[in-house]
Amino acid sequence: MEDKPVIVIVGPGVVGKTLAILADKAGYRIGGIAARDPKKAKAAADAINQPIATGSLEEITPLGTLVFLTVSDDAIESVCQQLAQQKRFSAGAVVAHCSGALSSEILSSARELCHVHIGSMHPLQTFPNVEAGLERLPGAYCFCEGDDVAVKVLEKFSSAIGAKPVRINNPEGKLLYHASAVMACNYFTALLDAAITTAQKAGINPSDALSALEPLVRATLENIFANGPAKALTGPIARGDEKLIAKQFKEVLAADKDLADIYSTLGKWTVKVALEKGTIDEEKAESLRKLLSVNQ
Repeated sequence: MEDKPVIVIVGPGVVGKTLAILADKAGYRIGGIAARDPKKAKAAADAINQPIATGSLEEITPLGTLVFLTVSDDAIESVCQQLAQQKRFSAGAVVAHCSGALSSEILSSARELCHVHIGSMHPLQTFPNVEAGLERLPGAYCFCEGDDVAVKVLEKFSSAIGAKPVRINNPEGKLLYHASAVMACNYFTALLDAAITTAQKAGINPSDALSALEPLVRATLENIFANGPAKALTGPIARGDEKLIAKQFKEVLAADKDLADIYSTLGKWTVKVALEKGTIDEEKAESLRKLLSVNQ
């Protein structure tokens, strides 16, 4: 494969359009942009400073030596199978998707029917629109997996657009990798909502609770990323304050069973972190685990 493969984007949504613009800026040739709606393909092509072919998936896909299927997760396998059955991938090309949860094996039909290399490249970042994508993707980590040829091409592409490539050696680990991101991003959002709800049950206005928690959360995040989770841990579990935890858990349980479930589950994991920090011993940890039982 040439030093810089010819890029084809199948599905010019936010991710696809962002990749096309960044690829253009990095000096890659965009062979084409394909969409079921020709107007969307044309709109994406107009944002790039080079002549780009647009059209149907079947017309455009063979033009690329690096084809990104940036369609929805639910559509990746079916779109790939459709194009593979019609032999619309060029032999030796790299076919990749950008899903965080799916492995490259979902593209196996392209490998088997068209003799291509398959991989995936997931930017670990959130961008609701193209403008945010262009700002946030450079500097973000891109997690790549697939066969060796595909991963090397995707790592090089990631670096060229300003991202930081990291290889996932086991395709079967993709779901766990994505679960990690879900916990850090989506569940963190839900956790803050639970914290605000708990404050509301104490008679605090939700907007006041959010404003009051902001400096605490920001300082905590700074400590975590500067020193790691264990060293950043403070609070009653880190101190082994059983009396306070018992009273607090009882109060949360009386207020809301669902909030108590969260308090209990995260409390038990916090015990593990406190052990790692070394501020409690195993005897204290076991006592805290018993306290944090919803069924007590």
